[in-house]
Parts: sequence; C-alpha cells; structure tokens
Amino acid sequence: MDNALAALVRSAAGSGAPTNPNSRYYGSAVEQLTMPDGTVVAYLARRIIPQSTIYPQTQNYNIVIGDRLDILAARYIGDPVLFWMIADANTAFDPEKLAEEPGTIIQIPLVSGIPSGARNG
Repeated sequence: MDNALAALVRSAAGSGAPTNPNSRYYGSAVEQLTMPDGTVVAYLARRIIPQSTIYPQTQNYNIVIGDRLDILAARYIGDPVLFWMIADANTAFDPEKLAEEPGTIIQIPLVSGIPSGARNG
C-alpha cells in the first residue's frame, strides 16, 4: 500500500474515515477491494461534490495572476486546507482550473455563512 494512503487509512482507525474535520474526506468511508491475487486494497469511498447552495452566503472574487485556492482559503476562510470549500462553492470538478484564468469570477464562501456540517459536504 502506498505510504500516504497507508497513513490516511491508519488515521481513520476506529472511525472508518479520516479524522481531521477540515479534510474534505472527513466522514468518508474506507472501502476495501480484494484483488484477484487476494491482496486487499483500501480506498476512500467517492466523495460527491455537494450543490453549491450548501453555502448560503458567498462573495464574488476576481481571479488575478498568481492566485491559488489554498492562498485564497487562508485569506478568506482562515485555513489553506479548506481550499476545497471554494471548489465546492463553484461546483468545480478540477479545483486547479478555478484559478487558472485571470478575470474569472469565482464564489468564495463566507465563514459566517458556512452551516454546521458543511465542512465535509
């Protein structure tokens, strides 16, 4: 098993999922797949991107050269690990593409408008 995945699975011991509440995978189940040779591979269940309406309050932000979602999350939400909340607010399948094009207007969730439990979709 890949070291990073093994560490993630170990961190989920007892709960079946990552335990850091800021993780976009918090609450996700750890599934297992048995390969034809009998090897058991652990993986995280698919995370469904929630409807953007989960964040009732957002603000417009105009992307400029050099922007990254982790930097925007640190500035506006208070934690760079929460970049995925910006991606979710924009229903982005590829978060990196959100900040690629200067002039693109994106939605940034306002911390005061983040409902309880929304942090993990």
